[in-house]
Amino acid sequence: MAKVVHDEQKPRADEYSLDGRVALVTGAAGGLGRAIVRELRGRGADVYGVDLTGEGVLHADLATPEGNRDMISHVLASTGRLDLLVLNAGCQFVAPIEQFPDAEWARLRSVMLDGPFFAIKAAWSALTKSPGGRVVVTASTSSFLGASGKAAYTAAKHGVLGLVRVAALEGAPHGLTVNAVAPGWMDTVMMRDQLEVQAASMGVSTDEVVARFRASQPAKRFVDVREVAATIGFLVSPNASGVNGVCVPITS
Repeated sequence: MAKVVHDEQKPRADEYSLDGRVALVTGAAGGLGRAIVRELRGRGADVYGVDLTGEGVLHADLATPEGNRDMISHVLASTGRLDLLVLNAGCQFVAPIEQFPDAEWARLRSVMLDGPFFAIKAAWSALTKSPGGRVVVTASTSSFLGASGKAAYTAAKHGVLGLVRVAALEGAPHGLTVNAVAPGWMDTVMMRDQLEVQAASMGVSTDEVVARFRASQPAKRFVDVREVAATIGFLVSPNASGVNGVCVPITS
């Protein structure tokens, strides 16, 4: 009997390369945002970073339709194309529902739910014309669970998964994929900024809050922002063409 030899199918380097691709990353001045920018540039993409403040990024208010349209217009005017859209902008406010300020509810919803809708809408024509257009939205493990004091954040993160699934369905005929990532606790400025209010509500020290956050992770450690960035790098790569409409949890 003749021996059948099976060649190992190894991924080609170009299946992970982003050479010649134009990417836009929001929330680019934060800890996770900077990691995403480094990841995509390391793969060869021409990356435009956007944030409300910070150095080396385009400044735009992504809580407004105008801010989202302006950032898309800026990239298209500069390059004539947009292939990869990573919507990572986020914010936080912690308070019980009865004490939650109306303005903070509106701000969190606008940045993390309305903003991605307006960004995807403004970029839709460019993304669907791009061969293998990609959108990735930063969701959260709060997209699946409730958390005391986080009514606005949790509602926005739940809602963005619905947006991702609809955009994935509508984009599929054009070869556009739309996915989300859901990181667990990361040791970032956003996490550190909520420690005092969390400590007050729990009646413990801020160090104890950090310890509890870490202990809530399956591996008892924080998720590294580079782990999240690497997952996003895969989702926007040619090798992820068959992944669409999903949310990838990233927990340690």
